[in-house]
Amino acid sequence: MERTATHPWSGWNVLACCLLFGLLGKIAISAVCLAPQGVFPWVGPRTSEAATPVKAAVKAEKQPAPTVPRVMSLLEKERQALQTREQAVAAKEEHLKVLKQEVEARLKELNAIQQRAMEFLEEEKRMQGEQNRHLVATLEAMPPDRAGKLMEKMDDDVAVQLLRRLKGKEAGAILSLLTPDKAARLSQKLLK
Repeated sequence: MERTATHPWSGWNVLACCLLFGLLGKIAISAVCLAPQGVFPWVGPRTSEAATPVKAAVKAEKQPAPTVPRVMSLLEKERQALQTREQAVAAKEEHLKVLKQEVEARLKELNAIQQRAMEFLEEEKRMQGEQNRHLVATLEAMPPDRAGKLMEKMDDDVAVQLLRRLKGKEAGAILSLLTPDKAARLSQKLLK
């Protein structure tokens, strides 16, 4: 078996080469980054065009300056557009005022109608109360058998209202003269 002689430090040569190339690369990168501006046009921070007055002036010379008549015509168009919008808003406001007046007028009419309806209902209740009082007085004056015949033909709700206004003894005498079915229905309604 033949042994080849290997240098015990051969791995160190590779490491030394790598370190040397790494150090050279670092120096190159530092030189590029730390070089004065303009030496390498592709490196370093870019200055804004507004920060350098010379470049801004050169750029301004390259662009044509807007003419005064063109600027004035643009301003006039904008002024006309604003006037048109103001007129549209004013017209809408006027229309809203008219609608508001119409709504307020209708609301007043509805309130007046509601007030008349309430007055009518109050009058109706008052008249119904007077009629009921008169009918109760008439029933009290009648003999119980005639009052019973009259109640027999009345609607149950009206008969219950009248029985509630009669004195207990008179109401009992009238109920005793009614048919058993009618007397039972009226008695149940009187309990409610």
